[in-house]
Amino acid sequence: MNYAQIITETDEELQRVEKKQKLVQLQNRLRFLFLLKSGAAKTQAAAGAAVGWKLRQSQKVWRLYSAGGLAEVLRQPRRWGFGKLSSHEIARLHNYTAQFGADSLTEVRDYLEQACGVRYTIGGVSALCARLKIKLKTARSANALKDVVKVEAYKKTSGS
Repeated sequence: MNYAQIITETDEELQRVEKKQKLVQLQNRLRFLFLLKSGAAKTQAAAGAAVGWKLRQSQKVWRLYSAGGLAEVLRQPRRWGFGKLSSHEIARLHNYTAQFGADSLTEVRDYLEQACGVRYTIGGVSALCARLKIKLKTARSANALKDVVKVEAYKKTSGS
């Protein structure tokens, strides 16, 4: 396959666009195309290896270029937020846990389903809480035999 004829952009144009890119992923894609266009690499596998890819990734980028040209290669992947929740729903979840202190992951899951209309598994709720740094708090157990009157008297006399 003659990549020099198939790739319509010039070598200089590919290098200029590559230098403007901030994401390494997009820089590597342009370097891959440059290697094919300039003839420094004869095959997709060789150009991919020079960039640090395996054959499958090279084929994927070539398929993107064949389908949509340089614009498709430079299209950035869509970034998602925290799973299924918007930032407003995340703030509401933080407020709920701060105000009511959820006792279990099941309770958080039920809240998300009722308030936000989003269904999570228990594992998904656990991962969500870990990402959002929400720690479920459980109270320490109290001694059943303690004398409340003596505890109050101690508090008054100890100065604490």
